[in-house]
Amino acid sequence: MKTKKLSIIVASVIFLAAGQAWTTTIAFYSDGVIQNGDEYSYVSVYNDAIVDMTGGTVTIQLGAYDSSTVNISGGVLNGVFTSGESVDSTLNLSGSMQADEVEIWGSGTLNMLGGTIGSVEIHNVANLYGGTISDYLLATSTVNIYGYDFEYDPLAGNYQGGQLTGFWLDDTPFSIDLYYQDIPGAPIIDTWSHIVLIPEPTTILLLAIGGIILRKRD
Repeated sequence: MKTKKLSIIVASVIFLAAGQAWTTTIAFYSDGVIQNGDEYSYVSVYNDAIVDMTGGTVTIQLGAYDSSTVNISGGVLNGVFTSGESVDSTLNLSGSMQADEVEIWGSGTLNMLGGTIGSVEIHNVANLYGGTISDYLLATSTVNIYGYDFEYDPLAGNYQGGQLTGFWLDDTPFSIDLYYQDIPGAPIIDTWSHIVLIPEPTTILLLAIGGIILRKRD
């Protein structure tokens, strides 16, 4: 029988120039919940724990480590990430959750089905099924995007990487600005080159028919 470890909560006080502020840190080593009324500065999830966030606030960052899974369907967060030392940690985002930024490092995976995020940075694997990315998407590894009626404009957007538009599988339209960076002495970041568009079955059929027509014209 698996032994459950208690989640550990450590609270500390940070003195600011304007007064005092509480910084509350919680570390989950087993399954847990973050819900309405909960407010933490730092959240860390370890081992193979599964944490469901349905509400509440994380004012600084939430990190997934080891082989943990974090399901976020509600609440407001500043930063969310999988650790660079993660071993198959997973972030599942959906519902009305909101976050300023999400970063996937190590062997972490992002599955985004809903929610609103400012910036998304992917350095392992991401699967995007829905939601809103309001600022930009940066990728140095594979991002699978599921939808239909995709259009890519290399001259649009605010981050030199073009803009991808289309519809999610639930028929919701989306628009994502892609990030591009070419700084001397640094690796080139070309997000578009890491995007894999996975169309719905109807679109696949149309593409197949188009391919047959093109072959007949050759």
